[in-house]
Amino acid sequence: MNASPPTPFSVRVLTDEDWPAILEVDSNAFGNTFQPEVLDSERVLQEPGRALGAFDGLTLVGLTSAFSFNLTVPGAVVPAAGVTWVGVLPTHRRRGVLRALMTAQLHDAHERGREAVAILWASEPVIYGRFGYGLASRAYSMKVPRSAHALRSDSPNDPALRLRLVPADDWTLTADVYATAAAARPGMIGRDERWHRRAASDFPSLREGRSALRCVVAEDDSGPRGYARYNTKPDWSTPIPSGTVNVREVIAVDGAALAALYRYLFDLDLMGVAELWNVPVDSPLLHWLDNTRATKPIWQDALYVRLVDVGTALAQRKYSAPVDVVLEVTDEICPWNHGRWRLVGGRDSARCKRSEDDPDLTLSITDLGGTYLGGTALGELATAGRMQVRAGSAELLSSVSAAFSTSPAPWCPFIF
Repeated sequence: MNASPPTPFSVRVLTDEDWPAILEVDSNAFGNTFQPEVLDSERVLQEPGRALGAFDGLTLVGLTSAFSFNLTVPGAVVPAAGVTWVGVLPTHRRRGVLRALMTAQLHDAHERGREAVAILWASEPVIYGRFGYGLASRAYSMKVPRSAHALRSDSPNDPALRLRLVPADDWTLTADVYATAAAARPGMIGRDERWHRRAASDFPSLREGRSALRCVVAEDDSGPRGYARYNTKPDWSTPIPSGTVNVREVIAVDGAALAALYRYLFDLDLMGVAELWNVPVDSPLLHWLDNTRATKPIWQDALYVRLVDVGTALAQRKYSAPVDVVLEVTDEICPWNHGRWRLVGGRDSARCKRSEDDPDLTLSITDLGGTYLGGTALGELATAGRMQVRAGSAELLSSVSAAFSTSPAPWCPFIF
């Protein structure tokens, strides 16, 4: 297969000398101008050799980069390329720049051999399906009106827990909680010191009238069991103070700690509403709220997944039930994925090899990526006409869909 059409733009690895041009492309592509403190913090995260640039002559006109992450998937933790900093100059849109970059990036990841999976958050979701990225996790945003009784009276309440305000930038106090939570939920990404610092970062130029970042931990005598990072924005425009609590992240290792943190956030003095931008679709909060409708939950797309190497990726994760299926996968960008694969696996192990047998299910690499974390059911895709099922294989489809499913639901707590 032809991996990609010819392009007049050359693509090469970017270096430190390209940093000014990188910032120029990013600023024009996203319409932002960040202060030096923010840009310096982002530069620390960049990894040598992972940023790629497309050039029109000597001019950088597009770029993409990736982080070397470890991603929790059903039953395992696997290396993943966290795709980021994707942008094209407005003067060079719709001319093949992005396709050249995304193709080069996937081929580079394949040649490196570390990552069989790539992930991203999409600024414009319609773009990335063309390059094999499928919607793999979802979340809710919601606005919870202030109330001392926002949570039902029968929500978990552990008397041994106490709340304590701690310095928001002291990531060492919360790192173990995050690591425990990340190991248990697909879609979560392991954090090293650089990413813990970023999660706790607080730049005055980005506050937009909000307070400094704050952090509250829920702990018992054994230590923290959960934490929340948030800031507040006062509003005195009415006789009754009605500020906003902007919640950046709430992480806990058990339900009682999570409930204690939400009670705190939903009843801060002088606030009128708490805004949550990223709540897991299976969060117990949806069952604890006394009036869920009043919070106006809004469904939103979240993490997108692309399989760089089908055989390796499907063998790396585990399955909720025994599975034995032949998949026919179409992949125009990564020809090594195109074709038939036999997947055999279960709760303990899996293997996925090339096959010449007739396919049971036929689907695109995009839709296969969407199912990888267990958040999109194969049965849903079949009903939507996104995949073909061999005649007489309806029962097999049901069992394979169940095998791919997982609990808890996939969720990624931060944008990278």
